[in-house]
Amino acid sequence: MSNTDVTATADALEAGCDHRWAVWISDTGTWWAARTCGLTAEQITVGCVPFIRADNPDELAAGIRDQDRLTPLPRE
Repeated sequence: MSNTDVTATADALEAGCDHRWAVWISDTGTWWAARTCGLTAEQITVGCVPFIRADNPDELAAGIRDQDRLTPLPRE
């Protein structure tokens, strides 16, 4: 995957989750996502994590979706 492809894929993943996650690929080829906001105690209790590691962008997208399902909606 070229640098241009990596950047486009990371940008698409970030846009797909409304920039709740920052996405990058490490020098070792591992894909990472980090939450752009801190976690509450309630979110940690239900299993939310600040970082996701994956071998490829599809696995990372699935991890982001799984984490977003765990994230409790803000109370109004």
